[in-house]
This record gives sequence, structure tokens and C-alpha cells, in this order.
Amino acid sequence: MLATLLLLGKQFLSDRPLPIETNILALLPANQQQPLADAAFKQIAGSLSDKVIFVVGSNDKSHLFEAGREFSQQIASIGLFKQVTSTVSESQQQAWGKLYFPHRAQLLTTEQRNQLENTPEQRVQAVLQALYNPFSGVTGQELASDPFLLFRGYLGELGKRSGNVRIEQGFLTTDYQGKHYLLITADLSGSAYSPELQAKLPELAAIEHSIESQFEVSLLHTGVIYYAAHGTNSAKSEISTIGVGSLIGVVLLLVVVFRSPLPLVLSLLSIGCGLLVALATTVAIFGKIHLFSLVFGASLIGVSIDYSLHFLTERLAAGKQWQANKGLSQIFVAITLGMLMSLVGYLCMMAAPFPGLQQLSLFSAVGLVAAYATVVCWYPILAAKSGGDRLLPLRGAMAAWLAIWQRPSVRIALPVFCVAISVLGTFRAGYDDDIRQLQALPADLKQQEQSVKAITGMDGGQQMLLVTGNKPEQLLQALERVGQSLDGMVRDKHPALAGYQSLAQYVPSAKWQEENYQLVSNLYQQYGSQLANSLGLQKTVEFKADFKPLTMDDFLRSPASAPLRFLWLGKQGDLFASVILLKGVTQPDVIISYAASQPNVLYLDKAREVSSLFGIYRQHVTELFALAALGILLILFWRYGVVKGIRVISAPAIACVVGVGIAGFTGVPLNLFNLLGLFLILGIGIDYSLFFAERSQGQTTLLAITLSAVTTILSFGLLSLSATQAIHSFGVTVLTGILTAWLLAPLARDRVVGEDTAGATAVMEKV
Repeated sequence: MLATLLLLGKQFLSDRPLPIETNILALLPANQQQPLADAAFKQIAGSLSDKVIFVVGSNDKSHLFEAGREFSQQIASIGLFKQVTSTVSESQQQAWGKLYFPHRAQLLTTEQRNQLENTPEQRVQAVLQALYNPFSGVTGQELASDPFLLFRGYLGELGKRSGNVRIEQGFLTTDYQGKHYLLITADLSGSAYSPELQAKLPELAAIEHSIESQFEVSLLHTGVIYYAAHGTNSAKSEISTIGVGSLIGVVLLLVVVFRSPLPLVLSLLSIGCGLLVALATTVAIFGKIHLFSLVFGASLIGVSIDYSLHFLTERLAAGKQWQANKGLSQIFVAITLGMLMSLVGYLCMMAAPFPGLQQLSLFSAVGLVAAYATVVCWYPILAAKSGGDRLLPLRGAMAAWLAIWQRPSVRIALPVFCVAISVLGTFRAGYDDDIRQLQALPADLKQQEQSVKAITGMDGGQQMLLVTGNKPEQLLQALERVGQSLDGMVRDKHPALAGYQSLAQYVPSAKWQEENYQLVSNLYQQYGSQLANSLGLQKTVEFKADFKPLTMDDFLRSPASAPLRFLWLGKQGDLFASVILLKGVTQPDVIISYAASQPNVLYLDKAREVSSLFGIYRQHVTELFALAALGILLILFWRYGVVKGIRVISAPAIACVVGVGIAGFTGVPLNLFNLLGLFLILGIGIDYSLFFAERSQGQTTLLAITLSAVTTILSFGLLSLSATQAIHSFGVTVLTGILTAWLLAPLARDRVVGEDTAGATAVMEKV
């Protein structure tokens, strides 16, 4: 323990950040398809997660821009953001023109390209219409550099891809449902999952309320940091509820039952040792511990105290005749077997390739061993003296309960009834492997996110296509082919998606540019004289531009490309890769089928991928559970023989069936976490049966497992109240399973005719 304390001091008191992980993605396995896909997702997620979008709205424009300026200045000063972008400078506005103007001879929109291929003569008429339109803004300089006005159409098409926004007084603005809005974006100064940055959100909220009151505007926001902060606060709240609630319940229980401070101190000692060793070991091996793992690990309080309760109950029953070493020897075999079999339940979770579950498994297993070692090594020394003669509480009730279990009808009818009811529930149960069960998303944040998307026309989804090529030119051509197919889906009467964003929309391939160049050259040759005559020009319109393709390197070097660089992965191994970000996917199966039919195209959807993995690993965990149960059964056969071994395992086995069946009756969908709960039911429930199988003193054993069950129920009962669906379903399964395991534990006890009959008869007559 001294070594543990030194290690914890090094881990938590150093200058490094606290080894507490809050990123929900850290719980998930690496991409199972290929490393390139995982790199793509990380780049997209990283680029989007570190941004926050604010939308300032007002019915009156007079205060809108002033509110935007004041709000931008205030939030830039709180240390939350490294950059706040509220206005677009003149140089930034001109960046697109500077990038594309030297290459204007080979840049065409799809509509322009079709026109030049099929009806090039209409281009002359389009120029005349623009000139006679008083709102077109065509200048003599523009006409001299681009007589057919092709470049302005190309820039206009690029502008449409930025969403519903336009530039007004330097701000990005838009109108929506009769209200005026301006858009402000901010880049976080660190990770969205940083507790230090999340702690600044209340100050940001205060600024928002102040601006709303001062300028009579509305403020909406969205960003990963808000969801991350909600998850962190929820996890902390649940840790507090589970850990503190369980601790208070355990303290009250020990005080009422043992009426002495020593059992309370000893119990807290074993709990503390278990938690500290588990925490230090987990951080040492994984580098960090996730809050999600701590939520489950907090339930260790209700499990690690089991061995303490058996020791302390033995001491209470012995009274003045207490001998610590003798008392330990009477329970040593039972608690050792219980600890080993519980470890089987915990460690089987290590087979699931989820870092969060592996942390939980290690945390629970190490904590359990440390609590066991505390009881075996320290209790005989610290509790060497007797606690005096005290009667066991509820002796009459326990005697009556044990007497009832001596009746053959009860030993058969009650287990059969539990199995029958739970089987009916199992048939009604369904499966739901959706990864989003791991996080409860608050309605207000989701509503604001949807409002921001509707106002700005932007979509922050993370469904994408990964496209690869041997060379940048080959990659750009592949992006163009995919883009043409996606355009067809968008135009379809039943669209599979609402839109997409691809670098091919901003940088055509050299092949495409060369074809455009040839079309423009032909246009000048065929219709240059006609245009000059129509405009009354003295000189013939001539084509003097050289072919100078725009390259991806040119684009990436330009400041105009800053918002889009995250789509380019560059060279990854032997391949070049880029991502097409999909928007509003309504029929993912259509996209998946299309991607599967294309070479070097891969559909990526992290939520769908991991949800699918959940289903696969749920099947694997089911198989592991069957193997664990078989291993425990073989140990029981070796220890007790076939008949008694079946009796010993029957209670936890039936409890597992009940844990699954109750999900069907309550409407809680089954998932991987329910099955992991079965490991705990089996590991904890076998303890109850083992003590009845090993001990002849029925009342002492019943009191000990009752106290153990109550402490466990305190922990997992609170887990079932969690707002997170995965934790809730886990808690419901374990809660009902542990109750059933306690209820049926006397099945493991040999039937002794006449035992406890007198006390039971007296109590039952009074009832």
C-alpha cells in the first residue's frame, strides 16, 4: 500500500495533466478496416471537434453587427479560444479570386461546361443579358480580362457551396424565417475534452446572456465541447451518486448491524485499499483512466466489502470466544474460491477489444484482489480482540427463511417459477447495439445544433467517403467520378443524401482542366468575332491564355483553402488519400452499396461501424460467458461432485436468466453491457452459493450474504438510475440478477431435516 500511495502521488501530483480521460471516443476500438480509415476519421473529428459555432440573431439589423463585434471581443479575452473569427477581411475576400484568376481559362462550372459542349452560341447571348442588366455589376476591366464572363460564374458557384451565408459589413450573414443572423466561429485553445477548457463554459454562458440582454438579440451555439462538458458533468455526478451514495449506505448498514466503530473502519479500509490499488494499477498500465470506467468501478464498493462482511459476521457470531486466525480459517476456502470465480467474471471482459471495458475489467479485478488481500493479511491483526457477546440481528426471521428452504416444494417451485417468468421476458426482449447509448445527449443542445444547421445550411456530420489514388492526379480524377455519382443522388426524387463536400469541387483534375481549356479555346475561336461585333468592339476577342493547371499544392498554399484543408490526407504510405464529407445521409445503404462497387472508395461512419462491432462482440461475449460458466461448473464438480455442483451454480445461473428476462418486461433493449452484467452476476452470485455450500452455520452465512447483497444492490441499484442508456441497462440487469442470486442461494445448502424448525415455527405462528 505504501508503494501504491507513492505511485499515485507520482501520477496525480506531477506537473502533467491529471490522468483522467473524458473523451467518449477513447472508449472505442481502433478502426477495424484499415489504418488509413482510422487516420481519416481522426482528422475529420479533430478538425470539427475543436470548433465552436455561434449564431447571433435579431429582427433589427441596427443592433446585430454591434452585438457581434462586442460578443467577439469579450469571448476572445476569456482564454477559451485561440482564435475568434467574426469578420472576413478584404484580403480574405480576395483570396479566392487571387487563387483562381491566373487559371481562369480552364475553370468551368458543370453548367458552363455542358453549355460549351452542346450550345456554345448561347454564351454570347448570356454576356449581352449580363451587360444590359443594371444589377450585374460588370465592369470594363472584367470584360477585358474575361469577355465571355465565365470566371464570375465559376466564383459564384463556389460561393453557393459555403452554405446560406453572404458577406455584409465584413460579417458572414444570412436570413432565416424573417430574422437576420450573423455567424461567428471560434477555434478552441485546446482539446474539447479538456476539463480546464470545459470549466470556462459558465463564463462564456454569462457573456452570452449579457449580450442578449444588452442588445436584445438571440444567441445560439453548437460544438463538441458542449456535449463533452455535459458528458463530463454527468459522469462526475453519477460517480458522486454511486460512490458517495453507496458509501453512506454501507456506513449506515455496518453501524446498525455491528454497533461498533471497528467493523466500519475495517470495511472502509478494505474498500479504500481496493480502490487505490485499482486506480494506481489502471493508470500505470493504460496511462489514463476514463470517467466511464470510474462510473462502473465505483460499484466496486458494493463488491469488495463482501469478504469483510463474512469475516466481521463470523466475529460477531463468535462473541467472546472469538479467535481471529480460527475465524479466518473457517471462511478462507469460501472467500478464496469466491474471489477466484469472481475474477473469471471480471477478466473475461478483457477479451472485448474496447479500451473502456478493458479498463473496467482491470480496475475491478485488481481492486477485488486488493480487498481480499486486506482481509486475509490485516484483519486477523487489526480485529484480534472480540467484540463482546451480541446476538445476531434478525435471528428469528433468518431461521424462518432457512426453514422454508428445507421444504422440497420450495426448493423446486421457486426456482422453476423464476425461470418460467424470465424465459417469457426473454422472448419479448430485443437487441440494440447503437453506440450512442454510451452518451446521453441533452435535448437543448441537440435543438440548438439543429437550429444552427437550418440557419447556416452547414452540416457537421461525420459520415464520409475515403478515396485513394496512387498519385494526386489519379486521386483528383477519382474524386470527380465519385462526385458525379453523388450529384445524381442529390438530384434524385428520393435522395440518399442532401449534399457533399469534396476537394474536387475546388480543384479540378489536370485532365478536367485541360478539357475545359480546350472548350474555352474553341469558344473564342468560333464566337470571338460574333461577341466583338455584338458589343461593338473595335478589336476581335482573342484567346491568349496559356494552359496553366491549378494543382493541389497551389490550393493548399493559399489562405483561401484553410477551411477545407482537413479534407486532404495527403500521402499515406504508398497512397494519396482524400475525404468526401457527406451531408444529410438519409439512405446509408445506398451509399454503402455504391462505395462497395467502386475501386479505392470506402464508406466511413464511425457510429455505424462501432455499433456493428458492438453486435459482433456481443456474440463473442456470449460465447465467452458460456465458457466462463462451463469453467466454473467444472471447478464446482471437482470440489463438490456433480449433484451438489449443479445445486451450487443453479442460483447464479437462474439469476442470469432473470437478469436478461427482466429487460424484456421493462422494455430495456439488450446490448453488450447486459451481457457484461451477466459476468458480474455469475461472479458475485457464485459467492452466495459457495458460502452456503462450505459453511454449516446457516444463520451466520445468511446474514453475511444478505449484507453483501444489500451493499451490491446499493451500488448497482443506483446505476440503474443513470441517464445513460448503456449504464442504465447494465444496472437493471445486475440489480435484478443479484436479488435473484441472493433469493435462491440457499439451494446450495444441504437439506437438514429439523434444523431451525423451532425458531421458524415460533416466528411463523406470530406472523
